[in-house]
Amino acid sequence: MDEQWLKILVIDDSLVNLQVFNQSIKEFFVNAVVITATSGAEGILKAEDENPDMIFLDIIMPEMDGFEVCEWLKSSEKLREIPVVFITAGPTSNKDYRLMALDCGAEGFMARPFDDLELIAQVRAMAKIRRANCDKKNEKQRLQEMVDKQTAALKKAHQKSVELLKILNKENEARKKSESALKQAQRIARLGSFEHDVIKDQIIYSEEALNVLAVKKETVNNLGKLFAYLGKSIEDDEFQILMVKKQGIEIACPIPDLCEKYVKIQMLPVFDAGQAHIGNVGTIQDISEVKIKENKILYLSYHDYLTGLYNRRYFDQKLAATDRQKNYPISLVMADVNGLKLINDSFGHHMGDKLLKKASTLMQGALRECDLIARLGGDEFIMMLPGLGAEEAAKLTERIEKKVARESINGIELSISFGIATKTDPSQDILETQKNAEDEMYHHKLYMGSSMRSKTIDLIINTLYEKSNREMFHSKRVGDLCNSIAQAMHVDTNMIKQIALAGLLHDIGKMGVEENILNKPASLDIKEWEQMKRHPEVGYRILSSSEEFTEVARYVFEHHERWDGKGYPKGLKGVEISLQARIIGVADSYDAMTSDRTYRKGLSEEEAVSELRRNAGTQFDPIVAQVFVEEVLGKSWGLKKNS
Repeated sequence: MDEQWLKILVIDDSLVNLQVFNQSIKEFFVNAVVITATSGAEGILKAEDENPDMIFLDIIMPEMDGFEVCEWLKSSEKLREIPVVFITAGPTSNKDYRLMALDCGAEGFMARPFDDLELIAQVRAMAKIRRANCDKKNEKQRLQEMVDKQTAALKKAHQKSVELLKILNKENEARKKSESALKQAQRIARLGSFEHDVIKDQIIYSEEALNVLAVKKETVNNLGKLFAYLGKSIEDDEFQILMVKKQGIEIACPIPDLCEKYVKIQMLPVFDAGQAHIGNVGTIQDISEVKIKENKILYLSYHDYLTGLYNRRYFDQKLAATDRQKNYPISLVMADVNGLKLINDSFGHHMGDKLLKKASTLMQGALRECDLIARLGGDEFIMMLPGLGAEEAAKLTERIEKKVARESINGIELSISFGIATKTDPSQDILETQKNAEDEMYHHKLYMGSSMRSKTIDLIINTLYEKSNREMFHSKRVGDLCNSIAQAMHVDTNMIKQIALAGLLHDIGKMGVEENILNKPASLDIKEWEQMKRHPEVGYRILSSSEEFTEVARYVFEHHERWDGKGYPKGLKGVEISLQARIIGVADSYDAMTSDRTYRKGLSEEEAVSELRRNAGTQFDPIVAQVFVEEVLGKSWGLKKNS
C-alpha cells in the first residue's frame, strides 16, 4: 500500500478542523485522498461507499458521538478491518477517554493540537495496520477457500461413500429377498423336472412333473407330443430356437383341455464334446394360482368393481383405437343416474349400488356385440356405438328409457339422463364429441332431476313413517303447531305455509338413523345419541338437493339450535337462528315433552308450559315461547310480558 495514494476519511462536526486536517495531510501525503463527513451518520455512509484505508474520528459530536460511530464500524463485517484513530482536544484527551477509545476498538488516539510528526506517525502506523489487516483478511480468505475446497471434496467423497453404501445395502437387501423368495418358492412351488433324449426322441419325467401336467407319460413321451398336449407345435418359434439356435426356451401357457390350468416350462439344450445337440433338460411348474391372480388383476384394472362394466381406463384406450374412418359414424352416449347422491344420503350406499347395477344391466342389454359401455365413475356411464348415427343412437336410448320407466327398487324409481353426440368426419376431435355428449346429458339432467328429487323426497318421508309410527304422528303434530304459532305471530301467508312444511319435514334426516334407535324403548346411550344428533345435517342434505325445498332445508338444519348458543349443529345464538327454526324448536320440544314414551309418561300441559317458561331466553326464543303459550295454548305467561 503506497502511503502517497492513501484514502483517508475524517469525521468531525467542525469544518475548521476538517480543513486544517486536510491541509496537514496534503502537505505530507501529496496524492492522498481526504474524504470528510460532518456527522457520525454521514461518516458511516461514506465509509461504506468509499472503503477508506483509515478513519480519523472526533469524539464529541451531536446526535452520534465518536464512540458510537466506532462501535458501529467495528460491528460491520465490511468495515471492521479499517483502522480508526480518535482525535479530540482539551480535557477530553485524558486517560479515561483513551481507555474508552481502545475499549470500542480504535487503533489510535490523538489529542489536539497535534504536531506534524505525530500525524505522519499515526498515518503511517494506520497504513501498516490496514495493510496487515488486508494481508490477514486475504490470507484468511485463502485459507477459507482451501478449507471450503477440501470440505467440498470431503463432502463429495462422503456422498459417494453414502451412495455406494446405499447401493450395497440395496444389493444386500435384494440378495436377502431373492434368497428368501427362492427358499419360499422351493417350499411351496409345484415343480417337476424332465430329460429329453434327442436321438431317441424320448422324455423321462419326474413324478411331480407328470402330476403338474395331469397326464400319463405315454401321452407326452416325446417332444412333439408334449408340445401338442400344450396346444403348440414343434414348428413353433420356441422349438426352433432350441433346435436351431441352440438356446434355452421358456413357455408359459394354459393346458387346453384343463380348466384354468397353467404351466411354465423351462428347457435348456445339452451338447456333447463335439458340440452336437444330444438332449434337453428342463422343469415343469404349475403356475395356475399365479396366472389366475394375474388374470383377476388384469380384469380389475379394466373393469368397474361394482357393475362389472369396463372402466374409464379401458374405455379411453378403446375409444382411441376405434376412432378410425372405417368405424364412422361413431356415436357416444353419456348416461347419468338421476338422484343418486340423494338416494345414497337417505337410504344408504347399498341402495344406490342396487340402482347402479340395475341401470348398467338395462343399458348393457340393449347394446350390440360391437358396442361398448363403461362406467366412468360415480353415477356416470358412457356408451360407444361404432357405425351408428345420431338417429339410430337416439332410438337406442328411447328403448332403454322405456325399460327404465318400468323399473324400481324398493319403491325407488330408476331414472337416467342421456346425452348423444356423433362423430362423422375425421376432422372432428373424438374427445370434443365426448364432451358434447356430456353437455347434452347435463342439459337433460337439469329438467329431469328436479322431478326425480321431489319424488324421492316423498318416498323418504313415507319410508321414515313406515320405520316409526311415532315419528309420523310427531311430525304431523309439530307441523300443525308450527302453523298455529306462525298465524299467532301474524307473519305473511307464504311464510306460514313454509313454516308448517318445515315443521312437517323437520325430522326427515332421521331417515339416516337406524330403526332400532328410532324405536328404542329406553333412553339412548352416548353413541346412539351422537348418531341421532346428525339428523339435522342429514335432513339439510336431503332437502337442499331439491330447489323447491332449499329454504326449508335451512330451517330443518337449525331447528335444534338454542337461543343461548348451546345447541347443535353450529351453535348459533339468538337471532342468528332463523325465526322459522326458532318456531320449530318450541313446537318440537312441546310435543316431545307432552308425548308418552315407553320409558316415561309425557308431561301434562301445565308442566310443559312451566318448562317453556323456565327455559325461555336460554333454550327457546322468549317471544316465540310466550306467543305459543298465550296465543296458541291460551295459558297465562305469568311473567313480565316480553315485547
